[in-house]
Amino acid sequence: MTPASAFWRMLHPLPSIMTVVVAGAFVVLAARGLPPVGKFVQLLAVETAMQFSISAFNDYFDRHVDVGRRDKPVVTGIISPRVAWLTGLLLAIVAVLLALPLGGWVTLFTVIGLGGGLLYDAGLKYTALSWLPFSIAFPTLPLWAWAGASPDGTFPPQLFWVVPIGAVLVLGIHLADTIPDLASDTEAGVRGLAHRIGLTRSLALCWGAFAAGTLLTLGLLPFLRYSLAWYLPGLFAGVLLLCAGVIVYLRDARQVRVMSLLLEMGAMLVAVGWVAGITL
Repeated sequence: MTPASAFWRMLHPLPSIMTVVVAGAFVVLAARGLPPVGKFVQLLAVETAMQFSISAFNDYFDRHVDVGRRDKPVVTGIISPRVAWLTGLLLAIVAVLLALPLGGWVTLFTVIGLGGGLLYDAGLKYTALSWLPFSIAFPTLPLWAWAGASPDGTFPPQLFWVVPIGAVLVLGIHLADTIPDLASDTEAGVRGLAHRIGLTRSLALCWGAFAAGTLLTLGLLPFLRYSLAWYLPGLFAGVLLLCAGVIVYLRDARQVRVMSLLLEMGAMLVAVGWVAGITL
């Protein structure tokens, strides 16, 4: 592993970029099309810096837990803990500084998202409340997008339903992200939610959270105005990926990382399609 590739790996590019893509989709929905290019690039830069900061701090705080893992550049010594810490700090500062010109709401939601990720990295991931930072921070993502990109800078009232529904879906995403490393993390002393309840219950809770979140979007159909042309394609594609993830695991439990990726992508498609359905 070269220093450049090790640095890139420390930033956890796949989940980070997936989150940025979802943020970009919400920005486009909020603007009802592409916003001005400068603002669009600035919003995506805020989200990218925030996600990369959280990732760098994750490897810094996990350097004692990750002992023996050759895929972790801080543990192997290719990237020093000091470099990881400084990278996380500088990227966090960049995220906030880029958010400030976009207004108070964008800055507030950026700080909430960043703070949730850092609280998770710094210690909550080792407790039974490991799910809490995700369930608080991620549901603010659509609100962040609307604050930054909507023509009048306001939130449609129905958008606040993202808080309960997002919290349920994000619980599933947190567990899906944790399960692939469950055995090694447990052996290293990590005691997050999944580590405390074990693999079988974690899988059941993970799959159940995705099912519950999806059913909640269906349950709100009689009470909110839905654009089915947006909602149904997201629902169909998302459920297809969610089911594919479960089937992949049931056929071969060694494909747990593939399962995790499919589940997370499916949940994000359900979320984006639902938000589009209630706002367009």
